[in-house]
Amino acid sequence: MSYIVEQLLKRGFVHVPGFLDIEETEALADDYRNGQFHRTVYTLGHATPEAIELISDKIRSLLTQFEDVTQFKPSRFGGGAYFATEKGINFGWHQDHESYFINQTHQHYLNIYIPVIKPELERTNLCVIPVDRFMEHAPEAWSRLEWGGAATAKTENGRTTISNDHAGGLHAELDFELEELGETPALAAGDALLLRGDMFHRTQDNDTERVAISIRAFNPDITVVREHYEQSCPAKRWFQANNPMYGAISDAFEERDRMILSELMMSMFKARQARERAAQTQQSAAE
Repeated sequence: MSYIVEQLLKRGFVHVPGFLDIEETEALADDYRNGQFHRTVYTLGHATPEAIELISDKIRSLLTQFEDVTQFKPSRFGGGAYFATEKGINFGWHQDHESYFINQTHQHYLNIYIPVIKPELERTNLCVIPVDRFMEHAPEAWSRLEWGGAATAKTENGRTTISNDHAGGLHAELDFELEELGETPALAAGDALLLRGDMFHRTQDNDTERVAISIRAFNPDITVVREHYEQSCPAKRWFQANNPMYGAISDAFEERDRMILSELMMSMFKARQARERAAQTQQSAAE
């Protein structure tokens, strides 16, 4: 088992210095500067297919390390999105939401997070809660949160509540501040921070103009079901109301109660293509 796999299973994250070389990092930074932005719940930059292709061999090589790991097997990756503080990115402690709504688990889900514009080494990083520290201090809570997602942690008067933003209610109440368990890897441009999908993380600060590309790897063969998708609460409905992709997911589950993830993602892709064609037609008619 490689060092990267060991660290992801034990701690949930691993810092890989110099994952991209200078030319690759600068090419992605230029791709961000020249790119398009898409706003749903928040504003993200769209990584072009050409930019992803530039680093795709490195991503594929990374994923080969998980081929014989039953417990954690991300095997395919898609496009990438740029998270930029100048676009308002500044998140508190959370497990990722929308990837969990789609994948319905984070067990085989890897976030490959790479700063491409990073003015200062010690600032505007990602803070993380290592899995082993969470497990040590709150084992019962972590047993409910492991491999999950769509959770938000809030601290008040020295205590932390963790909300279930998928189905409602609380996952856990902790008698300490989650911040006490945090670590902050100092990332340079071109470094990679590999994160399991169930990692609690937050923006360190938004004081510098940091841009990072996030590429998500997943297992296309897991099963997703209508019953899980239709579980809801006000927080989840807010996400759904602000992103048209959920209409495509609902349509897919109208036809079938269960399918593998790759089938669902194909339905989402076709629906996005239809929206883009409709928008182009409307723009052409207006000109």
